Amino acid sequence: MNDDDRILTPRNRVFDTSKGIAAGKNLPHAMSTKTESVYRVTGYNQLKDILATGYVRPKEGNLKGGHKNEIFWSKGSDKLFYFGKAGIIIEAPASKVVNDQIGAIPFSDLIGIWQFNMEKNVYENKLSFYQKVYEEIHSSIHSKTK
Repeated sequence: MNDDDRILTPRNRVFDTSKGIAAGKNLPHAMSTKTESVYRVTGYNQLKDILATGYVRPKEGNLKGGHKNEIFWSKGSDKLFYFGKAGIIIEAPASKVVNDQIGAIPFSDLIGIWQFNMEKNVYENKLSFYQKVYEEIHSSIHSKTK
């Protein structure tokens, strides 16, 4: 699979969490979710890939369970919460990411990149910070090609 395949042909899988069990609802440091959004837990390697390519795209090769070229999301609900050790949480509008949709999600469609602040014991949306990083990366790439 080449880089174009990871942008043009991945399948987005969105799991409906509204029927799940509410875990941690009463914990003050849990991040609640909105029904109008979808969420994806990720790490720094994928975040670096998003900033480099401009897309939320699948990892290369096979994923757990034999899945290939798929991107997994969870639909927000009153039963979906994230905790401090969950990692980086990417948020996109549910209207932009639907189950079985083909194609990587553009960075410009994201509405949240949530990271846990250990000192404050809360999740903070760092999207504006990463938008600046993205602009710096891509402006330096364009200036080198001129």
